[in-house]
Amino acid sequence: MSSEKRGISEIITVLMVLVLFFVILMLVVFAAVSYQRTVGMQDAAENKRAVLSYVITAVKADQSGEVSLKEIDGKNAVVIRDTASGYEQRIYHANGHVMENYGLDGSEIDEEESLVIGDAEQFDAEYVSDDLIRIRTELGSSYIHIEPQQGLN
Repeated sequence: MSSEKRGISEIITVLMVLVLFFVILMLVVFAAVSYQRTVGMQDAAENKRAVLSYVITAVKADQSGEVSLKEIDGKNAVVIRDTASGYEQRIYHANGHVMENYGLDGSEIDEEESLVIGDAEQFDAEYVSDDLIRIRTELGSSYIHIEPQQGLN
């Protein structure tokens, strides 16, 4: 009898160890998946903030140029025109990305020559007043003050 009890207690011990091992394994997998999701969401939010920051910095960095909002090839674009050279820096949205393109004033946007600034499902720019532009992405809105001489084109 005592050997039967001992055999049953060994089986129960082994089963308990296996159950504990399985529970610990599941906790590790759950923690790893949760961490991966959290990092992915943070990366996406940082990307969207970086897109807004890039546009704001681009507009503010070139105080000698003319800033305007134009539709080029069916795309709404933030355009920073260098009056001395006649070239434009155009920031626009296409295929889930915010893109940047350089070209002569009035030329079409060449998407193959454009650079990807970042990912965004939405990117809109509009005038709030003659000297204030609102940039919107799915993360939110940012406002950019432009110099009065830049105004509406």
